[in-house]
Amino acid sequence: MKYSNFRILLIYANEPFTLLMPIGISSIAATLKKEGFNVKVFDTTFYRTDQKAGNIYRESSLQVRKVNYSDVGIKEREGKDLFKDFLKTVVEFKPNLIGLSTTEVTHELGIALLNLVANRGIIIMVGGVHTTFNPDEVLSEKCVDIICVGEGELAISELCKRIANGNDYFDIPNTWVKSNGRVYKNGYGELEDLTKLPPPDFEVFDSKRIYRQMGGVFYKMLPMEFSRGCIYNCTYCSAPAFATLFGGVGKWFRIKDLDQIFSEIGLGIEKYQVEYFYIVSETFLTMPRKVFDEFIKRYKKIRIPFWFNTRPETINEEVVNKLEEANCHRMSIGIECGNEKYRRSMLKRNISNEKIIAACKIVEKSTIQFSVNNIIGFPDETRETIFDTIKLNRAFVADSHTCSIFQPFGGTPLRQYCVEKQYIDQEFRVGNFYEPSLNMPSITKEEIKGLFKTFQLYIRCDEKDFEDIRKAEKDTEEGNETFKYYSTKLLSNNMNF
Repeated sequence: MKYSNFRILLIYANEPFTLLMPIGISSIAATLKKEGFNVKVFDTTFYRTDQKAGNIYRESSLQVRKVNYSDVGIKEREGKDLFKDFLKTVVEFKPNLIGLSTTEVTHELGIALLNLVANRGIIIMVGGVHTTFNPDEVLSEKCVDIICVGEGELAISELCKRIANGNDYFDIPNTWVKSNGRVYKNGYGELEDLTKLPPPDFEVFDSKRIYRQMGGVFYKMLPMEFSRGCIYNCTYCSAPAFATLFGGVGKWFRIKDLDQIFSEIGLGIEKYQVEYFYIVSETFLTMPRKVFDEFIKRYKKIRIPFWFNTRPETINEEVVNKLEEANCHRMSIGIECGNEKYRRSMLKRNISNEKIIAACKIVEKSTIQFSVNNIIGFPDETRETIFDTIKLNRAFVADSHTCSIFQPFGGTPLRQYCVEKQYIDQEFRVGNFYEPSLNMPSITKEEIKGLFKTFQLYIRCDEKDFEDIRKAEKDTEEGNETFKYYSTKLLSNNMNF
């Protein structure tokens, strides 16, 4: 093929052992392969680095069951081998271009890899959400030649074609380019027409990456991209900022055509023997009712278990009954904060606790498993408001009550609020989802860490034990022994999570 001698190495800088396949890199790889380029992916997922993995935090706080990755043939690789293996890959593959996509959490790792191979005559491009919201910072890295701001499939494809053909590439939409002391800053191109994109290519990853645990059980699981964007305006999320950035070049919230979705589902079943689908959509049930009904009608013939994210205001008995008919196995419901006044004013989530409880109880009565997502440590939160979240979670019985610690991600209104309140410095960058970031007078980092550690205990244990559980918040000999006692007690009662 015309471009088969042009080699592109894509780096997926990932948190250790976060196993769900990524749609973004897979879609970019598929687009490049469709044009005939030679594409390879270097994936950091199976390396144990100095960064404490999210699964370790979740296991130690009783949010997920500990699993044995060797059961599905997954072998951990030492973090010290990461840079050696990456360098070996570059030397052997000889890429013409290296593309890195990062989040704020993984950006430092990605740049460290790129610095290892800088000055080798390889064009280096960086994209992803962190780059989109911090373009000047990322392009200032000496190892970076080009950045992609926004969606990347068409931008990197056009870039590679021009380079391969020996043509100028300084005016491609969604890119900024450094060249001979100049920076060419191009505007945003039209948002991707999802119907024109090829199916994501998951073969660029290790075949073991298809396994993902759910409730302590490994499944062959693939993501199914249903939509991009979101209609809501949560202040802790980057989706509203994306909608604002791209407001002049298209509608940020887009749903894929159902024919295309079911074609990709069929491909996943035939090619990868999928046992479980994860529907990638910020809020799955916000789709038009006509689209939902047609999806259910067609999916009832497939009946492979699936899982998705949604919000409580999208749930009613009729919807849940139809999801049961289609063999929906699990849903995750975003609650985030249990203090109604704070949730409305600071987070811009306009729903009452009464309606949240009613929605969760509808799912509780069904055959569908569900988890509820919570965040603690929001700016200006107190111990009392965090206990409002615990109280709300105690009002129904979910299969899992997940908890993260608030992080002030770039591009979100709450980040700017935290900078203005001096809870973080302007240069602060998020390291992970499970360590407190804010220095604020209303609650200490140690208190937040303690409540994160014991979040499940407060939800699942008897209220008469709360005084004792408070001891477990402390990272002391007594605290850890108390935590161990209550953890063992819950696990012996076959706690389902």
